[in-house]
Amino acid sequence: MLMAGGFLAADEPSPPKLAAPTGWGGETIALPPGFAPEMKLKGSEHIRFAPGMMNPESDTFFSYAFVFELEPTPELTEAVVKEESLKYYRGLCKAVLNGKLPQVDPSKFTLELQRAKSDAAIAPDDKNPDMPVVYTGTLEWVEPFATKKPQTLNLDIQTWTRNDRSFVFACVSPQARDAVIWKQLHEIRDGYLKK
Repeated sequence: MLMAGGFLAADEPSPPKLAAPTGWGGETIALPPGFAPEMKLKGSEHIRFAPGMMNPESDTFFSYAFVFELEPTPELTEAVVKEESLKYYRGLCKAVLNGKLPQVDPSKFTLELQRAKSDAAIAPDDKNPDMPVVYTGTLEWVEPFATKKPQTLNLDIQTWTRNDRSFVFACVSPQARDAVIWKQLHEIRDGYLKK
């Protein structure tokens, strides 16, 4: 993820499948990725990152959207989403830093997830099995590409199952949730959900 091909040649990304505004970068990689082989999720990841993705001075620094298109198992419970996300980010940081900052301990990264309150009324059930489950989250980690410093990432995550496939869609940014970038991220997500 996140220009993984440029940094982690083993992943060999292909062109992005996820639609995004002009100027956004992107790629598609197989899951589990080479930097997190212990992940249980299998499928593909489509990523689109904002033009300022790798520029710490940009108001779109480290802002991106991604979708995991997955095999139907394991079931995407809250615990699975949290555990697999942590494996992903811990593996990514470890692989990118490659021992350059031995004081960074990815096992200390944390992810807090909260099911959106408004989601209670639209939770998947027998009548609406395809309705997404919605979470907000906060990841505390070390950004390994540009700053190599602790970073708090805000996440909006939706999970759902359709046609024997499972999906995780995430919008991610260190910016406050009322920042302009979130409108763009949500438009990318909404465009995907309408497919």
